[in-house]
Amino acid sequence: MLKQFSIILGIYFLGELLQKAFELPVPGNILGMLILFFGLYTGVIKLEMIDRISDFLLDNLAFFFLPAGVSLITCFAVLEGKLTAVIGVSIISTVIILGVTGLTVEFVKKFLQRKSMKMAFSGKGKVTVGKNPGRIQVHERIQAHDKMQASEVIPSHDKIQVRERKTKEVS
Repeated sequence: MLKQFSIILGIYFLGELLQKAFELPVPGNILGMLILFFGLYTGVIKLEMIDRISDFLLDNLAFFFLPAGVSLITCFAVLEGKLTAVIGVSIISTVIILGVTGLTVEFVKKFLQRKSMKMAFSGKGKVTVGKNPGRIQVHERIQAHDKMQASEVIPSHDKIQVRERKTKEVS
């Protein structure tokens, strides 16, 4: 776990170093997240190298908002008189975030369904010749599609169980 934490911390400091060295207008922690993303995407960083610490940090994410909340209280004098504007902006931005998140999830779900449908109906796989080969192939393709959907459900369920086990191990 300490090794995984060191990897995350090293990437964070690398982002901070890049920001300071090149005086970039992007915060160092954002650069660190981009470095981590591209490391994971390219396979330089394997998921197994940071999975346990990532689960731990995500499970305790609310704890990391405490310093921001406390500093907001110390700046309450600055916000005095602007409370309705702050609340209004918070409500509007929350509604926008909810809408954009919902639309993004729907888009990704449709994209993944199209991808699995293309794989199921691509004609790849076992071809059976019988009395009515066209009808049999369609039936097999539907079965292949159902199997693919079932296989997509099981790994996500397994992932949830593995994550719960890891969380219990950490705590």
